[in-house]
Amino acid sequence: MNKRISRVGDIRVISLIYSSIIEIGDAVEATPNSRALAVQKEGAIFTDRDFPFNEFPVFTEPYPYFSKKITIDQERVPCNPYIDVKSVHIEGISSSSILQVGNLEYLDAESRVKHFRILREENDDHTDENEQ
Repeated sequence: MNKRISRVGDIRVISLIYSSIIEIGDAVEATPNSRALAVQKEGAIFTDRDFPFNEFPVFTEPYPYFSKKITIDQERVPCNPYIDVKSVHIEGISSSSILQVGNLEYLDAESRVKHFRILREENDDHTDENEQ
């Protein structure tokens, strides 16, 4: 297969977090992976030990994969051996994402996020002033 060459004049990324990658050039394989618990707990202090990942099925269930590789017969005739991009501006790259300028043969990215809130129980003695 004839590979094309990417040429980018300017790349500006404001934020890069949580297993994300900026790759300039060719790569054979990338396997970024992230797990996150987003906990909003009202009125209490807690640590990461209070919420073990293995207590949430979203982190232990097997990830579904395609059982059969799809093959498409095609013929490409590149008119220009270059892919030219003047400028790329990205506000944020997060959670196992990749910005790459170049070729990548294999990608297996996974991100699992469990988001929940723990709210205080309402006080039974509380009376709304509008109800009086």
